[in-house]
Amino acid sequence: MKHSPVIEIEHLSKSFGAGEARVTALVDVDVTISTGEVVGLIGPSGSGKSTLLNCIGCIAEPDAGAIRLAGREIYSNGYKTSDLRRLRLELIGFIFQSHNLLPFMPAWENVALVCAMLGESMTEARDRAMELLDYLDVSRRAKAYPSELSGGEAQRVAIARALANRPKIILADEPTAALDSERASIVMDLLRRVSREQDTAIVVVSHDEKVFSRFDRMLHLRDGRLELGA
Repeated sequence: MKHSPVIEIEHLSKSFGAGEARVTALVDVDVTISTGEVVGLIGPSGSGKSTLLNCIGCIAEPDAGAIRLAGREIYSNGYKTSDLRRLRLELIGFIFQSHNLLPFMPAWENVALVCAMLGESMTEARDRAMELLDYLDVSRRAKAYPSELSGGEAQRVAIARALANRPKIILADEPTAALDSERASIVMDLLRRVSREQDTAIVVVSHDEKVFSRFDRMLHLRDGRLELGA
């Protein structure tokens, strides 16, 4: 399968605050990530990893630079689309350290909700949710509520939810931090499988050295800059 660039970032910069309180989070960042890749964002706390992830996810607005997602110009010294919510829904899946599942919905409904937001019927949404839960070997827990799931099961459901909109990009912020070594390895192996079989680019912020070997490559950030060779 031929992989194509799906995240293209040029000269991206981002700061927070003003005057003496101004903090520079990203400085002139250039990076290209293709479909089928699992890329790790690593570096010390405060190096800009989560900020970069949030800029890619159109959650934090950069100060300067350009972002193209799936060939679409999203940002060039200003957003090029007014409906960022719809853009995220169409292109991006999110996975967090805490699974962030809705506690009052069983697993399958947490996944189906995304499908419903895309305009699918309840039958289509339920079928898609069950298909994904089966794909991730957690369909037996489809009717369980988040409080009844183990940490590993909850993250599988969170991955299923991230896949519900058939995204070209998945952004994961410390997805294994709350898991033991065995479950962390299982989750990362699942993400690698997803990237190959779904032709999805996956970007993972992580401090978790035990999963570094699962990345196709790592981008090292320090003081908001990509280190040489990243």
